Amino acid sequence: MKIKEKKEPSLGIALLPIIFAIVLLVWGVGILKANAAIMLLIISMFVTLLSIYSLGYTWDELMAKGIRPTIDRAMGAILILIMVGPLVGAWLVSGTIPYFIYLGLHILTPKTFLVSAAVLCAISSVMTGTSWGSAATLGVALMGVAYGLGVPLPVAAGAVVAGCYFGDKISPISDTTILAAATAETDLFDHIKSMLWTTLPAFLISLVVYQIFSFKVVGSIDYGRINELLEGIATTFTLNPILLLPPIVVFFLSYKKIPSIPTLWIGTVIAMVLAWTMQGAGFSDVISAMYKGGSFDTSIPELNNLLNRGGITSMVSAIATVFMAYIFAGEMEYTGMLEKILNSLKKAFIKGKVGNLILSTSLTGIITGVVTGNSYLSIIVPGRIYQPVFNELGIKRSVLSRTTEDSGTVIVPLVPWSAAGVYMAATLGVSTLSYLPWAIMCYLGFIIAWIYGYTGKAVWKVKDSKEESAGTA
Repeated sequence: MKIKEKKEPSLGIALLPIIFAIVLLVWGVGILKANAAIMLLIISMFVTLLSIYSLGYTWDELMAKGIRPTIDRAMGAILILIMVGPLVGAWLVSGTIPYFIYLGLHILTPKTFLVSAAVLCAISSVMTGTSWGSAATLGVALMGVAYGLGVPLPVAAGAVVAGCYFGDKISPISDTTILAAATAETDLFDHIKSMLWTTLPAFLISLVVYQIFSFKVVGSIDYGRINELLEGIATTFTLNPILLLPPIVVFFLSYKKIPSIPTLWIGTVIAMVLAWTMQGAGFSDVISAMYKGGSFDTSIPELNNLLNRGGITSMVSAIATVFMAYIFAGEMEYTGMLEKILNSLKKAFIKGKVGNLILSTSLTGIITGVVTGNSYLSIIVPGRIYQPVFNELGIKRSVLSRTTEDSGTVIVPLVPWSAAGVYMAATLGVSTLSYLPWAIMCYLGFIIAWIYGYTGKAVWKVKDSKEESAGTA
């Protein structure tokens, strides 16, 4: 069989998939709210046809040398995504997550309400890995308290959103946190440590602003809704400090640099034992929660929203999106189309300057997030496009993963037409543009990242080639 001669892609050919992707994602994901994974599948089909009929590649080549190696590199992250579902289910049925929220609800005071609201939502989202779940539970209750105190609702909503997305960015069980590490092909906990350099200062500055504003607040807290949540948690679970053991062990093992997947396994097993011994859950109840999430039925709808999540099934959409994105990326890399675009970009703007690279990566994520309204794509697109440049300049991939989250995860809830923006506005009862100025952490993070890029602060160089090949497993 005669093998067709392969052609080097021109810049025009290389840009065709990008143009097609932008059009399809804006129209499909942004306007029609179609599933991002299916849109990425259609884009991958287009790249396949272009590679075969214009560049001379065969499907077998694309699969063996483009798609499979790329997916192989992502397997560690995909395993983590699969593992997070059962872990969240086990932490819920064991009472670990509810106990953290129960403790946090006791710190509310009138003069520190905004700071307390942001911190409470941050704790909740770190423990649950979800900004949406935290907003629907604590966020809703705190908005009611804000109304009673006379706190302007846009300010309160901004504090809630900032707190929810602080936890979403650094939680080891958050899908976007895992995805950012996976896309950049860096260790999950290295990514989280890197995230703290931008996220923590941005959050602390936000708290200072909230505290200054809180001095103007007068009134007293109506503890009605708060007490309702406290009572619901207390009657549903047996509460004991031993329930803090799973997250303590997970964070300790991550500090000791134990690989992510065994660390999550250990955290899950401990929670399973606590569910059986502390909560009296049956074996089938625990297994069911790990597969399809919690199935609690309390008299408090907000508490049900918090408890009835998790499980392997909750991660299907994220896993599908990652798979489709890596098919697209694998074909673009193997056929040389991505390299062609990068070479042009490096000559025109980056020019070997770290600050320009950080800025370009960040703006690509922001534009993707604003255009598509999808947090996954705002991480995947810049992560895959710029990884070769970070490698070439010898910059740690944890800097790349941090930059994608600074410019992706937290930008989407500020976009009025995004799913996150619509959800937060509907849940908190405040329009997206009204709370946007007060969700300070969400836009301060990428500004700090730009400053780091041009000053060289927290932009680490690779010292050991093995360090960057460890992956996310």
